[in-house]
Formats: sequence, C-alpha cells, structure tokens
Amino acid sequence: MKQKGKGFIYLYGLADGTLAMIPVIYNSYWSLFLTSVAGLDAVGNAKVLSIIGIADVISILLVSFIVQKCNLKFGKFRFWVLLGGIGAAVTRVIAFTPLMLGSVGYFAAMAVISSSLYNLAYCAYMGMIPLIADSPENRMTTVTAQQQCVAVASIFVSLISVTVINKAGYAVLSGIAAVAIIASVIPMYIATKDVDVYKPESEMTAEEKALQPSTWDMIRLTINVPMIIYLAGSICKIVGSIGLTMLVSYYYTYAYGDMSMLTVYLTLSTVLQLIGATLAPVVNKIVKGNRNTFAAGMFIYAACLALAFVTGKGSALIFTIFLAVGYMGWAITHTADAAYYSYIGDLVEYKHHKNIQPFLMSMLSMVIKIGIVVSNMVVGWGLVAVGFDANNVTEAAKTGIMNLTVLLPCAVLILGGIITLFSPLNDRKVREIKEELDKRHTA
Repeated sequence: MKQKGKGFIYLYGLADGTLAMIPVIYNSYWSLFLTSVAGLDAVGNAKVLSIIGIADVISILLVSFIVQKCNLKFGKFRFWVLLGGIGAAVTRVIAFTPLMLGSVGYFAAMAVISSSLYNLAYCAYMGMIPLIADSPENRMTTVTAQQQCVAVASIFVSLISVTVINKAGYAVLSGIAAVAIIASVIPMYIATKDVDVYKPESEMTAEEKALQPSTWDMIRLTINVPMIIYLAGSICKIVGSIGLTMLVSYYYTYAYGDMSMLTVYLTLSTVLQLIGATLAPVVNKIVKGNRNTFAAGMFIYAACLALAFVTGKGSALIFTIFLAVGYMGWAITHTADAAYYSYIGDLVEYKHHKNIQPFLMSMLSMVIKIGIVVSNMVVGWGLVAVGFDANNVTEAAKTGIMNLTVLLPCAVLILGGIITLFSPLNDRKVREIKEELDKRHTA
C-alpha cells in the first residue's frame, strides 16, 4: 500500500485530536461539575461515576460487534466515526448543562449516552489504522501524527479550560470541543472515502467471504498468546501512568505540602508529551519495531521515575522535572501502542485465515478500561496500606505516598516492558506476516 501524504495523515490525526478533548474535559471536570454545579452530593456523584464505569465496558463490547459485523455503503468505519463523533460532541454539551439539578438519573443517562457514542467513534477510528497504513513504518508515521494532534488538543484544553469555565461555564467549554470535533470529523469522513471502500457481499470473492468471521470466531481467536502478552504489558503501562497521575496530587498536597508545583508538573508534562510523540519514530528506528518501541518507552519512563526518587527528595523542582521528563517515555509507548496492537489482528489472519481486525481494533478501548479499573484498585488499596488519613497525615503516610507515587509505578513499568519483550511480534515476524498477507490479498 502506498503511504498517504502528510496532509491526509494529519487530517486523519486531527479527528482523533479533537475527539480526545471529550475524555480530557471529562476526566478533569466531570466529578467537580456534578458536585459543584449539578447539585449532587458525594453519594450521588459516586453513583453517577459507577453507572458510567459499568456502561462503558458494556458499550465497548456492543460497538465492537457493530463495527465488525456492519458493512454499510457509507463506509465500514468512517460513518461510525462521523455519527459517533458528532453525537458524542452534542450530547456532552447537554450533559454539562445543569437542566435537572440534583438528578442522578438525568446526569448518569446523559453521560452514558455521550460516552457510548464516543466509544463508537473511537473504536471505528482505530479500526481504520490498518487500512490507512499497511507497513510497520507507515503505521508508526500514522500513529505519530495522531498522538501529536492529541497532545496539541490536550495543551489547548489545559490553556483555556479554567478561564472558560470561570467566565462562561462547563457547557461552553464542551461547546468549543464540539465545534472542533464537527469541524474535523466531517473532512476526515470525506477524505477517507477511497480508503474505507464499501464492497457489497454479492461482489465478494469466495476467498473474501471465507475471511469473514463468525461471532464465535471473533471470541475464540481473540484469545491468543500475543494478545495475552499485550494485555499484561498494556495494563502495566496504564497502571504505571494513570496510577502516578492519580497519586501525584496526593504527593504535592500532603507529602510536599505545596500544590503550586502540581501546576508546573501538569503543564510541563503535557508539552513533553508532544515532544515524546514526535520522537517515537526515531526510537522505533533505533530499537527496530513497534513492539520494542512500546517496551522502550516504559523503560525510559521507569528510569526517569527512579531518578526523581533518588535526586528529588531534597528538591521538589528537580523531582517535578524528572517526573515530567518521564512523560516523554509514556508518550513514546502510547504512540507505538496502536501500531503494535494492530499486528495481533494480522497474526490471526496469517494463522487462521479469518479477518477479525475490525473487532480487535475496536476492543483496544476495552484494554484501556481494564487498565483503569486495575489502577483505581491499586491506588485505593495502596493508600489504605500506607495508613493515609486526610485529617492526620503521619510521616509514615507521607513516605508511603512518596513510594506509591514513584516506586510503585517504576516497578510496574519495568515489569510491563519485560513482559512485552516476550511477545513473538518482533520486527522480523511482523514483516514475514505482512509479506504473506500481501501475497494473499494480491492473489
């Protein structure tokens, strides 16, 4: 497959960048909105968040089957990106509009609808990556542009969000994101018409029909050694990064005693995320392959956390700098993630002559959700283990928070990198798979 031009790649990446504004705003402000504007108490807030967590998992399963099984003339993937993206953008604005103060049911329902539509758009979006970029180099180029656009969008939200919320409210902030999403997914839908090409079943060859998996095929072929290794490594990546993100505010609030450095960390790490995503192709060439890049990013992140622990005990600034620099390692891993994961679907087709790639790419969101659930458990029970009490923070608890913030993610990231290197999807094997699949597809 001929590599698409940079204009097309960044147009495709921009759609994900603007869609990413939805979870960025949600993760930062949804709980605060519910308790400060929507009129919910702590119990109501917990109920809404719990309902969304369960609904998220269910909706990902449903939309994954939809994306795999549906073959619409509007496009197998791009139509769902368009529909889900615009739908999620509009309903998220409504969700952040306090129309029924104090109603758990209303805010839970609006968040579930918006989140399900976002999952539909994101799952379909990720499913297009193997169509847009076939070779390892092309996939790395594509996902790098994608992550650069996500980083830029995250920086934009971080710069305007507080001002917009204070002056105009949460709904206006979500409205700005909605305009950006609509303005990017429509051009992407048009531009990908020659990539995501509709082919009715009546025009398919016998070989193409044989590639179509049954529901049982989709389930049984998902369970394989590379998938299990990827899942274990990815959970380590998510627990290491999200666990640190959740705990770092505890470090600055209770162990260090000054929240001002948290602002420095958040700003610096977001900028370095963009730099890390840009460096990912360079690292990919050095370590040879997306699997190795995925592991290398975790090792880099872990090394920076170790340096932060060793050198930053006497200086919050040095600690913060190493912590933020480590985020470049996370960006490298995250950039390689989709490209590395996509070859599991290629391996299944190579070995079993069944194309479950759309279903597998859609299930990438499920892996993220599993990682977040594990992160919540690790952080919650970790704070219990160190004896944390907000009303009486002992020196032992402060030391425990420091260890949880740095040493635990460091160990988990190293474990994830080691596990990843056991995957058979090295650069040589990936090229062997692609060469064979190219021969089959050509034939």
